[in-house]
Amino acid sequence: MSSIHEAVDGVVPGAAHGRSSAGAALPDAQLIQQLHDGPSQWMALALLQLDRALSTGRQVDARLLDGVRTLLSEATRSIRGVLEDWCDTELPPAMSMVDALSDLGLRVAALTGLSLRVQCDNPATDPPATVSFTVLNVAQEVLLNTCKHAPGAHAAMRLRAIGSGFELSICDDGPGFDPVAMYRRHDIVGGLGLGALPRRMTSVGGSFSILSRPGHGTQVLIRWPAIAGCRDSHGHGGCRPDVSAR
Repeated sequence: MSSIHEAVDGVVPGAAHGRSSAGAALPDAQLIQQLHDGPSQWMALALLQLDRALSTGRQVDARLLDGVRTLLSEATRSIRGVLEDWCDTELPPAMSMVDALSDLGLRVAALTGLSLRVQCDNPATDPPATVSFTVLNVAQEVLLNTCKHAPGAHAAMRLRAIGSGFELSICDDGPGFDPVAMYRRHDIVGGLGLGALPRRMTSVGGSFSILSRPGHGTQVLIRWPAIAGCRDSHGHGGCRPDVSAR
């Protein structure tokens, strides 16, 4: 398998946050994206936990505070990783994409309480390191969006080989949403979140699609390389992940 940086934006331990493969400082746009993908997401989850407790009249007890503290600690660790990497000249140790995706799932589940089933098969062909790095960032964005917008949902993440490439699917049985409306908002106001993921996958020769509708869960499909003649889609099919083994 191709090697990639162990850490991706504060979730997979040891990521390269602000450096290229040559150790040079990354452009500001890439640094901004990584700050969004890592510490910003963990802080947003912490705020959501507090907001939900306050909106329901739940007492702010030790268990809630401990959960918020865990998320803020992860955000702090992620920020330190960004700052330290800007001072480093050596690249950190690396792991395969399969191992990094598995570790990503374990860490997100442990830190957020997301009920997540992970199955990763080795692709037939090793993807380039830039592809692996992008896929991990995109997968993290999808999983943390599930945590934020589908609390209590069951989720499943599966990586499988397709020809000389692979397909990564992430499903949840949460409330679902209207992807078309989401992309329309993104086209108007921009942003670095879910609406930007098709562009990020296209930049490395892959594709990103969402199938969802209110009340029917969500399915995300990430493919590399992109299938000839197919375009990224955002339909309304929805998804109910297999949770029988939970």
